[in-house]
Amino acid sequence: MAIAAKTERNMITIPREEYEDMKETLEILSNPKVAKRIMESIDQAKKGKTISERLFAQKFGV
Repeated sequence: MAIAAKTERNMITIPREEYEDMKETLEILSNPKVAKRIMESIDQAKKGKTISERLFAQKFGV
């Protein structure tokens, strides 16, 4: 009984969708190359090195 009580104190409850999102994020960030590219992109955005949606669509055929 004491073990079950201790386990309950260490548990949290979150919505399934949030849990799935967290798993996906961890999977993506567990790849060092992907994580590095994301950090580089964030740095570029902070420095204002962005392009318009129109230019992006033209460049990538979206």
